Amino acid sequence: MNLEMIFDDKMKPVNEQPDQKLCHNKAKGLRFLFSPWWCPVAMTLVILCVGLSVTLIIQWMQLLQVSDLLKKYQANLTHQEHTLEGQILAQQQAANTSQKKLKETIDTLTWELNEKTKEQEELLQQNQNLQKALQRAADFSGPCPQNWLWHKEHCYLFSSAQSSWAKSQENCLSLDAQLLQINSIDDLSFILQATSHSTSPFWMGLHRKKKNDPWLWENGSPLRPHLFRIRGIPSQTHPSGTCVYIQGGGIFADHCILTAFSICEKQAGLSPTE
Repeated sequence: MNLEMIFDDKMKPVNEQPDQKLCHNKAKGLRFLFSPWWCPVAMTLVILCVGLSVTLIIQWMQLLQVSDLLKKYQANLTHQEHTLEGQILAQQQAANTSQKKLKETIDTLTWELNEKTKEQEELLQQNQNLQKALQRAADFSGPCPQNWLWHKEHCYLFSSAQSSWAKSQENCLSLDAQLLQINSIDDLSFILQATSHSTSPFWMGLHRKKKNDPWLWENGSPLRPHLFRIRGIPSQTHPSGTCVYIQGGGIFADHCILTAFSICEKQAGLSPTE
């Protein structure tokens, strides 16, 4: 017991030493709080904290603005990219369409060129054939004299001066021909068509001396029945007789002494030249 008490007594000063140091430090801290430098330092620290906070806020807001700008810029780039892709696609489609139309145009022009070439070859062949035909024709004399009209086996000449029937007959004889003689419907159609452009009368070879005499051609052959009808026959005869003429698509009769144009006729001939 005594030993423990003695040990405790000795140990007490040792255990009480840290407490004394702590109390000493606390006293020093309290003295600092009541120091005249504490308030400026604290204010300075507060100002620094506020400044740092404001700076951080400003930088954060700037960062947000930059982020928004980057997003807008990225969206604008995306829109421009889509727009550019659409324009490129439209240009490609337009180019494809133009290329297709150009190909169709080239094909059409090629086809037309081929057709024109064929036509030109055909025309060239026709020209060559025509030249050959003309060359063959040059080896033969014409079937009718100059200024005469050729139809089948006969040649026809329309006079340019008016004369009586007898004088017209003489003119035809001087040309180794006779006045017109119509023996068929084909001959009649040809003569009517040939005189359709004129209203002048043209003597033909049909005539008779008296009223009741038959109509005869120059060679003495009679008029074929129902071949054509003669109109305008005069009621009284003339010593020169009654002669037939064609005018304006019709066939008429009048005194042979009257003057009119005439149509000469002779046989056509095709003979090789010597």
